[in-house]
Amino acid sequence: MAFTRNQLFLCTVVGLLLHLQACSALYYTVQLLTPCTANVLHDTKVHSTIDLTSLDSGDPTKPRFTIKGGDYNYLFNPCTGMNVAAPCNTQEAVCQNSGNTYFAAGRQNLSKFEMKKLGEVELSFVQDSADPGSRRSFFTLKCGKGYTEPNVSFIDEHPGGRYNFMFLWADFCDQIPSSVPTVSLALGVGTILLIVFFPAVVLYLVVGVVIQKVRGREGMEIIPNVELWLGFPGLVKDGVGLILSPCCGGGSGGGSYEKL
Repeated sequence: MAFTRNQLFLCTVVGLLLHLQACSALYYTVQLLTPCTANVLHDTKVHSTIDLTSLDSGDPTKPRFTIKGGDYNYLFNPCTGMNVAAPCNTQEAVCQNSGNTYFAAGRQNLSKFEMKKLGEVELSFVQDSADPGSRRSFFTLKCGKGYTEPNVSFIDEHPGGRYNFMFLWADFCDQIPSSVPTVSLALGVGTILLIVFFPAVVLYLVVGVVIQKVRGREGMEIIPNVELWLGFPGLVKDGVGLILSPCCGGGSGGGSYEKL
C-alpha cells in the first residue's frame, strides 16, 4: 500500500494526536525506593510516599509482626531481613513457622509495590524470582481509619504457595490515593492540539464545500478531497501504526511510503 503526500501527513497528525492525548491521561504508578518504601507517582510527579520504616523492628532476630493463619504463624519484618532459623536466615521478609519448622516465604530484596486500584496498593515478596512455584507473600495495603497501630491479618493461601494478607493502617490514608486527582486547569500539549485541530478541520470542510459549490460540483463531489475522508478510518489506524512501529528506522511491517 502506497500513501500519497497528503495521506501520509494526515496519517501522521492523527497518530501523533492520539499518542499525545493518551500520554496526558491521569494515572498512578508506584516507584520502588527500598524494600519497604515507594513513591506513588501521578503523571511522573510524586504524589505521596509509602513508608513502612517506622513499623520495622530493626532486629533480624525479632520480626515486628507475628500473624496467625491456620496452623501456621507468619513472621514479617517490612524492612530488615530476618535471621531467625534456617531457611529463614538469608534476609527474608516473611517466614512461615510451625513449632521448630520454618519455610522462607519471601525475600527482602525481591519486594515489589503495585497500584492495584484506587485506595489499594499490593506489596509482594518473592522467595525466588526464577522459580514461579516458590513461596511468595502478598500484602494488600489499604487505609485503615482508626488503626493508629497497623493491623495485619492472614487472608488465605491461594493458590498453593501464595500467602495473602490484609494490611490496614491509618497512615495509608494519606500515603495511598483513593480518588482521582483534581484536574489541573493547565492544558497539556495533546489537549491543546486537539482543541486547535478539530475546529480547523471543520473550518476546512466548510470553506471547501463553499468553494466546490461555486465550481458547480454536486453530491459527494462538494466534499473537498472526498477520497481522503472516505478512507479516514483506515488513516486513523495507520496513524496509530506509525507511532507504534519503527517506521522511521526501516523496521518491518505496514505499507510502503512514497518518497516526499
